[in-house]
Amino acid sequence: MRGFAWIANALSGKRKYRIKTVKFGRHLFRVEIADSLGKMSRGLMGREGLGKDQGMLFVFGRDGKHPFWMLNMKFSIDIIWLDKDGKIVHIANSAKPCKSMFSCRQIEPRENSRYVLELAAGTAKRINAKRGGRFGL
Repeated sequence: MRGFAWIANALSGKRKYRIKTVKFGRHLFRVEIADSLGKMSRGLMGREGLGKDQGMLFVFGRDGKHPFWMLNMKFSIDIIWLDKDGKIVHIANSAKPCKSMFSCRQIEPRENSRYVLELAAGTAKRINAKRGGRFGL
């Protein structure tokens, strides 16, 4: 596709997501798997919210910093970066939506990750998730 047409294409329409259960201690979360450019680009944009035990798991093909931003979001979320073994390397608690593209900053961990988990705001504190803890993927 020419120019930025691929972005519009990636963000348009509804996508079918595979569902998976991830575990942290005794807590189970039903997550949608974002494992393609289109699904990752769209993420949770335009949705009204997440349930208490719902989320989205971004699956990257390689380790990296994987920055996120909150453009076109309608609610705050916890963003949790995980290494290849599911170990927490960084948490952004209650990341707030951006008002505009020009004031939207990227949120990026200091360490590389392989996965990024988005959960309802406050979930990381509720389940006592901290750097070094491990999610069962």
